Amino acid sequence: MDFWPFGKKKADEAQGEAAGAGGAGGEAVTPDPNAARNFFDRAQGVQDSGNYGYAMTLWLQGIRKDPTSVPALEKFMSAAASFGAQNPKGPTKDQLALFPGKGTLEQFLLHLLQWGSQPKEWSTGLKAAQAAQKLKLVEPAYWVGERVLALSLQDKKTKKDTFITLMRLFADIGGYDRAVQAGEAACRLDATDGKLINETRNLAAQAAMNKGGYEKAGTQGGFRAMIKDAEKQRQLEEQERGVRTEDVQERVIQAAKADYDTRPADPAAVTKYAKALVDRGTPADEKLAFEVLMRAFEATKTYRFKQAAGDLKLKAGRRKLREMREAAEADAGNEAKREAVAKAARQLLEAEIGEFAERVANYPTDLNLKFELGKRYAEAGEYEKAIEQFQLAQAAPGIGVQVLHQLGQSFQRIGWTDESEGTFRRALEVHPTPNDDLGLEIRYGLLVTLQKKAEEHRDAPAAEEALKLASGIAVQQINYKDVRSRREAIQGLIKSLRGG
Repeated sequence: MDFWPFGKKKADEAQGEAAGAGGAGGEAVTPDPNAARNFFDRAQGVQDSGNYGYAMTLWLQGIRKDPTSVPALEKFMSAAASFGAQNPKGPTKDQLALFPGKGTLEQFLLHLLQWGSQPKEWSTGLKAAQAAQKLKLVEPAYWVGERVLALSLQDKKTKKDTFITLMRLFADIGGYDRAVQAGEAACRLDATDGKLINETRNLAAQAAMNKGGYEKAGTQGGFRAMIKDAEKQRQLEEQERGVRTEDVQERVIQAAKADYDTRPADPAAVTKYAKALVDRGTPADEKLAFEVLMRAFEATKTYRFKQAAGDLKLKAGRRKLREMREAAEADAGNEAKREAVAKAARQLLEAEIGEFAERVANYPTDLNLKFELGKRYAEAGEYEKAIEQFQLAQAAPGIGVQVLHQLGQSFQRIGWTDESEGTFRRALEVHPTPNDDLGLEIRYGLLVTLQKKAEEHRDAPAAEEALKLASGIAVQQINYKDVRSRREAIQGLIKSLRGG
């Protein structure tokens, strides 16, 4: 639950401030960056502590003082995304009370609040972009509008009029590239609208001129702006294409680092920088990414950063173990190397158990994590712990059969024959393709269990069913594990049970 240090008096004061900052219907605002900075500094600290709801209101109160700040807008949306993941119903009454929506600036803030916590509701984002347009907030209008356009293009229900609205909004603020994109989307929905087609063509010509820098180059500072825009576009294109030449990788990393350096506790900046390092993937990159992620975890207490750092640690461990095994295989007579490999494998498995046990504790409803932990307990020979995790994971979507297979094997390992048999049978009942690799594994598991049951209890029906399973597997794949020797052993057992 968020802590709200705002009683009625505080809320009333905030609304009074709004009226004095263009909230009474004025279309122009006078930014006050110094006043805004106080809110922004507090917002960052609160966001780093994980109180996303309170951080949202502080970011918006700062934006009320300086609505031109796109960095603050980005950080607000980051806080809102985290808040929305925990509160899918949208803003609370306390939040809404601080942003009454009276006047264009307050409408801008209110729509940001509503859209930020429910980003899929892009129609609210469109209202925020339109309010920014009215206030002549060019960069915020473009920033919001660009994201709204991307969402609306993914929505099959978006109407022609919406795309036209976006087209004209972008055209009004000079965003001709996105205006053309919106116009083309509208044309696809109505290829008979000649007026719309001509308007879109004219915007495309304007976009081409802007791309060439014909307008900007002749203005004061225009050439610098043109180069800056070109650099930004190049960075985006490189990332989107996934080009991975060394120079491109270095530029992507440096751009991500520059962003990270300005906001080292911001989840988006941390994730982007760590991903850029991991994508290049040298050992030094992975070590640095690990440190970046762990610093973010320590600063924000957001567990997913520690989990990502743990993945890197385990990846490095697996790579080291693989190198040791290759060296041991190349020097087959070296007993010390073989022992070192065995020791490293045990240490890696212990590290994996530790990692997944911690993840299960942090994400108790994630059944896939319980399955992964169970597999590692089973590999370590801790079958009762494995059984506990597999039993909890049986309802995991998409992996139920795999869970049952592992559960049956674990019962088998501790000598619980009846439980093992019942589990393998359940697995075969729900597995649609018994002849695939997993189906073969399950049938073999049931075969082994029935063979043991027949041997221990002199159970002829169990032996006969085991023989049928062994014969079926041998027909499908004669060299599968030890199925031929088991088939012969079961034939001998049946003969002895018959007194022959």
